[in-house]
Amino acid sequence: MNRRRALIALTMLLAGAAFLSGCSSSSSTRSAKIFQTPPWAGPESYTYQLSRRDEPDAGLCVLETAPNFEPGNTKISRLCGKEPYRDDGTATVDAATLAPVQTVRTFVDGKNNRTNVFTSDYADGQVTFTADLSGKVRRATRDLPKPTKDSPDPGWYDDESLLWLARGITLRSGYTGYYTYVINAGQPRIVGVEVLVEPPEQVTVPAGTFEAWKVRVHKDTSNYYIWVERTSPNRVIQAQIEDITYKLAAAN
Repeated sequence: MNRRRALIALTMLLAGAAFLSGCSSSSSTRSAKIFQTPPWAGPESYTYQLSRRDEPDAGLCVLETAPNFEPGNTKISRLCGKEPYRDDGTATVDAATLAPVQTVRTFVDGKNNRTNVFTSDYADGQVTFTADLSGKVRRATRDLPKPTKDSPDPGWYDDESLLWLARGITLRSGYTGYYTYVINAGQPRIVGVEVLVEPPEQVTVPAGTFEAWKVRVHKDTSNYYIWVERTSPNRVIQAQIEDITYKLAAAN
């Protein structure tokens, strides 16, 4: 079993035990609504090649955007995998602000016939985490940051919206922002993160060569990097999320 498959299998085995004990929260006073405006003008579908350090071909990922698929809301989808394994995420978000309404992440281990589904429901200043681990269901509810003197309009965004969030922030060199990051996949957490826009770089991917802003997302002790096209519609050209690298292959 290669590293990717081992990691997926380990995630599925440990998710149940980690779900409730792993819930934590952090109401950073610097959190804010950093998403400015949606750069997409209509439906989108972009295909990315995936790789890992020890796996040059880790499958494909399709990022889809469906603006106003229901009144006031947009549906965003991250459909990734290499058979017989899949890691698919969908989110319903506010069409203007990207504020989450509901997100669903589904891990499929086709080899061992296992499916784990992690759902986050947002309502009334709370998020309810649900884990359906091959039929065994667990739930936990946590408060989201409330307005304070230092942060009168706190913002939070779901993990599933990250590759869309980076496209709609203030894209200029040196921009810094903070927000609350909600994660639900085996170990649900609410943490504060910092976003920094670094100077643009020339990035070459299968779809071509692009000038792209380098957006750094600092969470805990790790950094994610997302290269966002300088010109409209500010597509994600490349991304490094944990050990996964996304490279734009085609716009469908």
